[in-house]
Amino acid sequence: MSAAAPAYLASASDVDISVIIVSYNTRDITAQSVASIFAHGKDVRFEVIVVDNASTDGSAEALKHAFPQITVIASPVNVGFGSGNNLGFGASRGRYLLVLNPDTEIRPGTLSGCVTYMDRHPEVGVLGCRARYEDGRSQSTMFRYPRLRSLLAGCLIPNRIVRDTSLFGDQRYASLSREEIQDVETVAGCFMCVPRQVLEMVGGFDERFFMYGEETEWCHRIHRAGWKIRYHPGIEIMHYGAASTGQTSPWKHVEIARGNILFFRLTRGPLEAYASTGIMLLGDVIRAAYFLPATLVRGRSAAAPWAARIRFLARALLEPPKGQDKTDAR
Repeated sequence: MSAAAPAYLASASDVDISVIIVSYNTRDITAQSVASIFAHGKDVRFEVIVVDNASTDGSAEALKHAFPQITVIASPVNVGFGSGNNLGFGASRGRYLLVLNPDTEIRPGTLSGCVTYMDRHPEVGVLGCRARYEDGRSQSTMFRYPRLRSLLAGCLIPNRIVRDTSLFGDQRYASLSREEIQDVETVAGCFMCVPRQVLEMVGGFDERFFMYGEETEWCHRIHRAGWKIRYHPGIEIMHYGAASTGQTSPWKHVEIARGNILFFRLTRGPLEAYASTGIMLLGDVIRAAYFLPATLVRGRSAAAPWAARIRFLARALLEPPKGQDKTDAR
């Protein structure tokens, strides 16, 4: 964790759970999320902290007006997901901290279920949940760490097969039932319930990640400190997904690659980070060539994500991405 990260407050508090939401230009969706907390969190002592990452849609002012009982931290610049949550942690008072995406809504019993389960299971360092889309379909919320073999498989095999089957590394635990409580390597960053003791022991998110990959590194660090990372299907949220970034943003594609490289560098060392960069570049070039005809029909904008990521990975082979030149494996 970077030296500039906030100091975490003492745990002496009458708040059971602090809900931390980092928002960026998601005024209306964030308001819906906060409203769901007040509607369904009455059976537990909670507080809500929204960190607004320099939104231009009036999010901070609107939330303060609509919910005067919450804490709104207006960052003058967009500091990213991990740093934004760290700001929220620093202002929190709860025994547990819940990282919650702004594009989510909690269900009855979500908060009380977290508190009750965590009180009974002190070995758990991160508790994840079941997430559903608006149409009721389940969303993947438990994952394995990135590995070179899964990246290699993704070079020649469609991502939907690599991700959603038990072959090629079982990246999304397709071989396991989604109906059972179980320990996993990492859970989705849209919902992560963490005891305050974890923050005191290992710190918050690593601020070298701007967005994408930080929750995986955090779970890895928490697990190495002796805590369990656990998925609980009985605790549920609704998750819209990709409200801030969009699915086809070139920036998003680049940040996912950057986060992967940094995760490998921090947890496996510079050689595996370099290998992961080359593998991702190879896979993107193959996929770009395969989908080139369809992409050309759809126009230049459809090719922008591929082009941006390929340029980024090609440069990363020659020099570590910005902020990674002096990082050491943990």
